[in-house]
Amino acid sequence: MAEFLLDTEAASRLMRAERRAVTGLRRSGAKSVSISSITMAELLYGARLQEDNPSLMAALRAFLARIFVHPWDEEAAEAHARIRVGAKRRGRSAGAFDIMIAAHAEVLGMTLVTSDMAVKNLNIDGLKIVSW
Repeated sequence: MAEFLLDTEAASRLMRAERRAVTGLRRSGAKSVSISSITMAELLYGARLQEDNPSLMAALRAFLARIFVHPWDEEAAEAHARIRVGAKRRGRSAGAFDIMIAAHAEVLGMTLVTSDMAVKNLNIDGLKIVSW
């Protein structure tokens, strides 16, 4: 059974119970599903941008209460720097937060759930990626 780390988009889709995300989760046989503290920060930012929709923040808080959040640490920071430099040297790029989340998944030995083609195109050695 695999352990999955959701990127921000995947977490958002699962939080909204989108059919494709829920089906992907069910079919995955996941041992665990969690997020990075970087993903949590992005989700909170998005919810705070929509202050006129308090139900969004309430839904996010309920989601965060049910999912494990991995703290960002020195090992993840080192992996981020290595991956980002490698990508730059190969002429590839992705968003800084996206690379941070991918690095976090790599360090944790988890499968990253993302639809982000830029992250997929980084071809990070040893990182398994799936899309739901």
